[in-house]
Amino acid sequence: MGQKKNLQADFLFARPSAASGLARFFDFSGTFDAYNHSDTPDEADAKAMFADWRVVGDSLGSVIEQQQDELEDEKAA
Repeated sequence: MGQKKNLQADFLFARPSAASGLARFFDFSGTFDAYNHSDTPDEADAKAMFADWRVVGDSLGSVIEQQQDELEDEKAA
């Protein structure tokens, strides 16, 4: 079966890189702090909830595929 990228439910958290870490070291005024932006709290909640449910759906899909593979292996044996 094809490889899938594992989804994560971390939409509202910043994803720092090495370059941004170095830039933060020299950002004495704190202007570099930026997070995933939404216009309203409701929009942020909706985006986060959607991301959470995508992870749940991906997990369920993985379990179903694993069970199907195990059943096929049992039938072949």
